[in-house]
Amino acid sequence: MSAPNAFRIVMALLKADPALVAMVPVARMHQGFIPQASALPALALRNISDNDRQTISGDEAKVMETGRIEVTVAAKDYATKERLIGAVRKACENKRGLINGITVNNVRNAGLGPDLDNEEASIFGRSIDLMVTSKRDR
Repeated sequence: MSAPNAFRIVMALLKADPALVAMVPVARMHQGFIPQASALPALALRNISDNDRQTISGDEAKVMETGRIEVTVAAKDYATKERLIGAVRKACENKRGLINGITVNNVRNAGLGPDLDNEEASIFGRSIDLMVTSKRDR
């Protein structure tokens, strides 16, 4: 089972952030991978893992789920890549409440990935993982 809430929550936060959208138009925010022909800067979201919090009774109407989402950014230079990672972090980190119709307990930074740079091709990338804890119907 995937964690559809986590993906929907992070994508909603990214699309709603004016500072990030000014750098990466919504049309360049992708699911899965950044297409090879995509203009840069761009970003992509992937579901890494998910986990339902188990309860003793197991019969609650709602279940708490935690999903790990990886956001990968790509830009034409190192400085822009770093600004994008910072903007993604700011758009998502420590957000809670009702987001995209979903009750969100917390979105938190789960770590930055390595530099994914190809200087010869002028493609500079990096990823950030986000842990999203939310409630969903059982």
